[in-house]
Amino acid sequence: MPQRELLACPYCDALYQRKPLRPGENAYCTDCGSKIDDGLADFRKAFIYALTALILFIIANSFPFITLSLSGDTTTISVFSSIKALFDNDLHILGVLVCMLIIVMPLWYLLAVLWVIISFRYRFLNEISHKFLHWMTHMAPWNMLEVYLIGVIVTLVKILQIASITFQPGFWAFCALMFCSVFVTLRFDLSDAIFLAYEEDYRL
Repeated sequence: MPQRELLACPYCDALYQRKPLRPGENAYCTDCGSKIDDGLADFRKAFIYALTALILFIIANSFPFITLSLSGDTTTISVFSSIKALFDNDLHILGVLVCMLIIVMPLWYLLAVLWVIISFRYRFLNEISHKFLHWMTHMAPWNMLEVYLIGVIVTLVKILQIASITFQPGFWAFCALMFCSVFVTLRFDLSDAIFLAYEEDYRL
């Protein structure tokens, strides 16, 4: 039976014949009870969402994020300027962590998704793609876009009491990026990708 017709449990490696699921249905392993399929994986849609997210990532980090007005003074803040402010205030470790979690990790994950899908579709440099897939299983949880945005919103709610805030294009792009990132995670199933990657005739 071709591997694309099989489904492997990511926890106990039990094999099952893949069956189409209706919306809202989930498939569970009969051996360990883990969820093995939710019917949401779709690599073509994952590619579209990842490409859109990459464009939004560039916009979110290139354009101003918010503008603060207080007592006649106006300050425009971007993602990079907020990280720079951490370094300027001698918070080097925090600055490095924020840079890694909201810039390096998300960018690496999006590029890895695009690379893996293109690589498996056209069958080139597969060994590198296999390594990317295994790295992604460890790196994906460190994508902290949602945490950063929630932290920013909580801070802005407090600042609204003393200052006027104008949301700039970077902020709205960042919000859209967060949703696209969630859709990428839903559509790009890592366990499916790793399993199907080793089938010689499979095309994502």
